[in-house]
Amino acid sequence: MGFSIRNAEYVELYIPTGSTKQTYYFPDLPNLRNKPITGIECYSGNEQSIGQSGYTVVPAANLREAYLVLYFDGGEFIQIPLQSIHRVSTTSTSNGANTTFFDIPVLAGQNVVWTKSYVFIADTTNLSGTIAGKEFLFNVYYNR
Repeated sequence: MGFSIRNAEYVELYIPTGSTKQTYYFPDLPNLRNKPITGIECYSGNEQSIGQSGYTVVPAANLREAYLVLYFDGGEFIQIPLQSIHRVSTTSTSNGANTTFFDIPVLAGQNVVWTKSYVFIADTTNLSGTIAGKEFLFNVYYNR
Protein backbone atom coordinates (compact mmCIF):
# COMPACT_ATOMS: atom_id res chain seq x y z
CA MET A 1 0.00 0.00 0.00
CA GLY A 2 1.31 3.44 -0.92
CA PHE A 3 1.19 6.85 0.69
CA SER A 4 -2.23 7.82 2.10
CA ILE A 5 -3.26 11.47 2.02
CA ARG A 6 -5.20 12.41 5.15
CA ASN A 7 -4.83 16.20 5.18
CA ALA A 8 -3.09 18.63 2.85
CA GLU A 9 -2.15 22.30 2.99
CA TYR A 10 -1.35 24.34 -0.12
CA VAL A 11 1.61 26.65 0.60
CA GLU A 12 2.97 29.52 -1.50
CA LEU A 13 6.34 31.19 -0.95
CA TYR A 14 6.67 34.45 -2.88
CA ILE A 15 10.10 35.78 -3.92
CA PRO A 16 9.82 39.60 -4.12
CA THR A 17 10.64 41.44 -7.34
CA GLY A 18 14.14 42.91 -7.24
CA SER A 19 15.26 40.59 -4.45
CA THR A 20 18.83 39.28 -4.47
CA LYS A 21 18.82 37.26 -1.23
CA GLN A 22 19.52 33.54 -1.17
CA THR A 23 17.28 32.63 1.78
CA TYR A 24 13.47 33.01 1.88
CA TYR A 25 11.66 32.01 5.06
CA PHE A 26 8.14 30.63 5.18
CA PRO A 27 5.51 32.75 6.89
CA ASP A 28 3.74 31.39 9.95
CA LEU A 29 1.49 28.55 8.77
CA PRO A 30 -1.09 28.19 11.56
CA ASN A 31 -2.84 25.18 9.98
CA LEU A 32 0.45 23.25 10.06
CA ARG A 33 1.59 24.22 13.57
CA ASN A 34 2.27 21.16 15.74
CA LYS A 35 1.13 18.78 13.00
CA PRO A 36 3.09 15.64 12.10
CA ILE A 37 4.22 16.20 8.51
CA THR A 38 3.99 13.03 6.44
CA GLY A 39 4.88 14.30 2.97
CA ILE A 40 5.72 17.32 0.88
CA GLU A 41 5.87 18.04 -2.82
CA CYS A 42 6.79 21.03 -4.95
CA TYR A 43 5.12 22.24 -8.14
CA SER A 44 6.59 24.22 -11.00
CA GLY A 45 5.20 26.54 -13.62
CA ASN A 46 4.89 23.50 -15.89
CA GLU A 47 2.03 22.14 -13.77
CA GLN A 48 0.48 25.36 -12.53
CA SER A 49 1.36 28.66 -14.19
CA ILE A 50 -0.29 30.96 -11.62
CA GLY A 51 -0.67 30.34 -7.88
CA GLN A 52 -3.80 31.13 -5.86
CA SER A 53 -2.36 34.51 -4.88
CA GLY A 54 -2.00 35.46 -8.56
CA TYR A 55 1.79 35.27 -8.90
CA THR A 56 3.61 33.34 -11.62
CA VAL A 57 5.07 30.02 -10.46
CA VAL A 58 8.84 29.40 -10.69
CA PRO A 59 9.75 27.40 -13.83
CA ALA A 60 10.81 23.75 -13.47
CA ALA A 61 14.34 24.52 -14.71
CA ASN A 62 14.92 26.80 -11.70
CA LEU A 63 14.02 24.13 -9.14
CA ARG A 64 17.54 22.73 -9.70
CA GLU A 65 18.95 25.89 -8.11
CA ALA A 66 16.87 25.73 -4.93
CA TYR A 67 16.79 23.71 -1.71
CA LEU A 68 14.10 23.29 0.91
CA VAL A 69 15.45 23.47 4.47
CA LEU A 70 13.02 22.18 7.10
CA TYR A 71 13.66 22.81 10.81
CA PHE A 72 12.08 20.45 13.33
CA ASP A 73 11.41 20.74 17.05
CA GLY A 74 14.69 20.42 18.90
CA GLY A 75 16.75 22.17 16.21
CA GLU A 76 17.21 19.23 13.84
CA PHE A 77 16.81 19.91 10.15
CA ILE A 78 16.94 18.37 6.71
CA GLN A 79 17.92 19.87 3.37
CA ILE A 80 16.08 18.68 0.29
CA PRO A 81 16.79 19.75 -3.30
CA LEU A 82 13.49 21.05 -4.68
CA GLN A 83 14.09 19.01 -7.81
CA SER A 84 13.81 15.84 -5.68
CA ILE A 85 10.36 16.73 -4.31
CA HIS A 86 9.03 17.83 -7.70
CA ARG A 87 7.14 14.67 -8.58
CA VAL A 88 5.86 15.58 -12.06
CA SER A 89 8.12 15.40 -15.10
CA THR A 90 6.95 16.48 -18.56
CA THR A 91 9.07 15.96 -21.64
CA SER A 92 8.28 16.86 -25.22
CA THR A 93 8.31 14.14 -27.85
CA SER A 94 7.53 14.12 -31.56
CA ASN A 95 4.06 12.78 -30.61
CA GLY A 96 3.38 15.50 -28.02
CA ALA A 97 4.11 15.74 -24.30
CA ASN A 98 4.97 12.78 -22.10
CA THR A 99 4.15 13.27 -18.41
CA THR A 100 5.46 11.03 -15.62
CA PHE A 101 4.27 11.15 -12.00
CA PHE A 102 6.54 9.94 -9.20
CA ASP A 103 5.62 9.04 -5.61
CA ILE A 104 4.98 11.80 -3.09
CA PRO A 105 8.15 12.25 -1.01
CA VAL A 106 7.36 10.89 2.46
CA LEU A 107 8.50 12.29 5.82
CA ALA A 108 8.39 10.50 9.16
CA GLY A 109 5.78 12.67 10.89
CA GLN A 110 8.18 15.38 12.09
CA ASN A 111 6.84 18.62 13.57
CA VAL A 112 8.20 21.33 11.26
CA VAL A 113 8.88 24.80 12.64
CA TRP A 114 7.79 26.72 9.55
CA THR A 115 9.01 30.17 10.61
CA LYS A 116 12.55 28.73 10.82
CA SER A 117 12.23 26.75 7.57
CA TYR A 118 13.12 28.27 4.23
CA VAL A 119 14.00 27.91 0.57
CA PHE A 120 17.66 28.49 -0.22
CA ILE A 121 18.61 29.55 -3.76
CA ALA A 122 22.15 28.42 -4.55
CA ASP A 123 22.73 30.41 -7.72
CA THR A 124 21.55 34.03 -7.59
CA THR A 125 23.31 35.05 -10.82
CA ASN A 126 20.07 35.34 -12.76
CA LEU A 127 17.69 35.60 -9.80
CA SER A 128 16.04 38.81 -10.96
CA GLY A 129 15.27 37.35 -14.38
CA THR A 130 14.05 33.88 -13.46
CA ILE A 131 12.83 33.62 -9.87
CA ALA A 132 12.24 37.11 -8.41
CA GLY A 133 8.61 38.19 -8.70
CA LYS A 134 7.50 34.55 -8.79
CA GLU A 135 6.56 31.98 -6.18
CA PHE A 136 7.37 28.45 -5.11
CA LEU A 137 4.34 26.18 -4.61
CA PHE A 138 4.14 23.27 -2.20
CA ASN A 139 1.58 20.79 -1.02
CA VAL A 140 2.26 19.68 2.56
CA TYR A 141 0.61 16.49 3.82
CA TYR A 142 0.00 15.98 7.53
CA ASN A 143 -1.86 14.11 10.25
CA ARG A 144 -4.04 15.84 12.80
